[in-house]
Amino acid sequence: MSSPGTGDVTTAPYGSWTSPIGLDDVLAAGVTVRELGGDGDNAYWLESRPDEDSRMTLVRLDGDTVTELTSAPTSVRARVNEYGGGSWAAADGVVVWTDATSGRVFGLVDGHDPAPLTPADCPMRFAAFAPCAAFGAVLAVREDHTDPGHVTTTLVALPWPGAEPGEGVVLASGHDFYADPAVRSDGACAWICWDQPAMPWDAARLVVARLDRDDEGGLRLTGEQVLVDGFSEEPAEGTAVQHPSWAPDGSLLFMSDASGYWNLQRWTGDRRRAPQPVFTEAHDADLPVWQLARSAYAVHEGQVWFALYVDGAAQLARCPLTGGPVERLAQVADLEQITATGGRVLALVHRVDAPPAIVDVAAGLGVVHCPGTTPDPALTSVGVSHVVEENRHGRFQCFYWAPRNPAWRAPAGTLPPLIITVHGGPTGMAVNDYSIATQFWTSRGFAVMAVNYSGSAGFGRAFRERLRGQWGIVDVDDCVDAARYAMSAALGDMEQIVITGGSAGGFTVLRALERSALFSAGVSRYGVADLVALQADTHKFEARYNDGLLGPWPQARAVYEDRSPINHLDELDTPMLIFQGTDDPIVPPNQSRALAEAIGSRGLPVALVTFAGEGHGFRLPATNRRVLECQLSFYAQLFGFQPADDVEALRIENLDAW
Repeated sequence: MSSPGTGDVTTAPYGSWTSPIGLDDVLAAGVTVRELGGDGDNAYWLESRPDEDSRMTLVRLDGDTVTELTSAPTSVRARVNEYGGGSWAAADGVVVWTDATSGRVFGLVDGHDPAPLTPADCPMRFAAFAPCAAFGAVLAVREDHTDPGHVTTTLVALPWPGAEPGEGVVLASGHDFYADPAVRSDGACAWICWDQPAMPWDAARLVVARLDRDDEGGLRLTGEQVLVDGFSEEPAEGTAVQHPSWAPDGSLLFMSDASGYWNLQRWTGDRRRAPQPVFTEAHDADLPVWQLARSAYAVHEGQVWFALYVDGAAQLARCPLTGGPVERLAQVADLEQITATGGRVLALVHRVDAPPAIVDVAAGLGVVHCPGTTPDPALTSVGVSHVVEENRHGRFQCFYWAPRNPAWRAPAGTLPPLIITVHGGPTGMAVNDYSIATQFWTSRGFAVMAVNYSGSAGFGRAFRERLRGQWGIVDVDDCVDAARYAMSAALGDMEQIVITGGSAGGFTVLRALERSALFSAGVSRYGVADLVALQADTHKFEARYNDGLLGPWPQARAVYEDRSPINHLDELDTPMLIFQGTDDPIVPPNQSRALAEAIGSRGLPVALVTFAGEGHGFRLPATNRRVLECQLSFYAQLFGFQPADDVEALRIENLDAW
């Protein structure tokens, strides 16, 4: 990536600017860091290897020495609940991980080679490991796929490295889902469980027990007690508890949204006394359990370190372990993981003006490790928060990235094309982190807006509950209101507004185009068009997700049919660019073809781009490169400007007659 020149500033229409951020730069910026944690003086994390089929490798930081612990073809990635997380753990001098390539779990003790903990060809998936040397076992969540039509989840104990591999001794069963076991050195255990139709962010239970041995020396749990029963037959009335861990003083910490926000609570171990709040803030300090084993807080020198989400941004903070005032320290775009190790507090943070990095929180956010390239600040557009107050469903928040390129300016009196992005989930969240894909657009003269519509994470339970039964309505209304707000604030050209999203976000895009004439174009990446078909094909974790978003299935089938964009193709009256994988099991290609044919039959510009072998989510670099090329060509032809890039022109049906 070259830097912009320092010569005269050139005037040209928005969208047509020459940018030093090329298509290949976007793809080359693919090194990612995930799942930060620690044990003793060592920190560990996962890091992608784009040149090795994007496998994830486990890395250890000992002092200033970085060591890669897993070599190709190993890829450290869990697949429990399909979304994974909790792919590795380190405790008591042992490191455990699951290998997506072989499907086996391995353990490493210093001075020895990695040893398998599970047998080959095992129809089980494992994640959220909790090693306990005192009992010679590794606790884990096990997902049994022996019968693909009836997947079962249990809490198990795997053997210690060096012992005979096994499928695990079942310690707890009977609930639909288990998550995040935490074990103390004396055998005290805690874990989370929940049952359908609830999602974990609806209603869950926190259970405590003690690891023990039976008369034959086998492992078992005794004294099981439901410490927090957040379950409810009506998920909207439940409490979401999550992420338990044992503090150095032996107390149990966990997140609970009983107050309406995910705040930290502490239990001293006295079964006669209820847990008490460590702090009470009207902001979330945690995010939904889409993935297992997120470390949302850390304890160091009697202080708890965490982040509060305030209008979409993460404010790093701390307070006394035993409770007290919260001290806010610094603001970042997002906190992914935080851990106390080696006498310091390390955090994997997303930044507003640079790629994600592991930083030392107590040392002024000094960068400990960052695999990404530092961008040119003169070229970097930083997301700005906008709160939309006047709308149909209550306040919501957006981030806006303005066009930025010091070598170019637009003609006076003109406004930029505006790309409105819809996050997935839909119980997800948009943050104002640095993304080279966003900079690709802003450096060419586009503006970008990301909407945290009603139902998004990070704004408390009541905000999430706005989406209950209303998916395809309130999310759509908020995206439309965001576009209206942008126009009133002169943030974009009202004749050049694009709405774009993928999967669940693509569903909102399609619904928005059906319900509003405000958008100039829509871009859907494998967008959900048929909710009835989605219900039939989805996996266990999300099998009852739509019960909360739309209504109980099959009783509410009429709602599913009415909200399905595939049943309202005659209402689509907007040019569209549609991306589809030929092997997508969730959104079959025939849905996208029907969508394109319906738009084209009314003489509207439309382009359908399919990718052979791609599924629900594009993986190949060549695919993602072509997606960017097609979008740029689509916008240029539709809005009448000449892109500076030498890209293959996209064939758009009906464009000449438009």
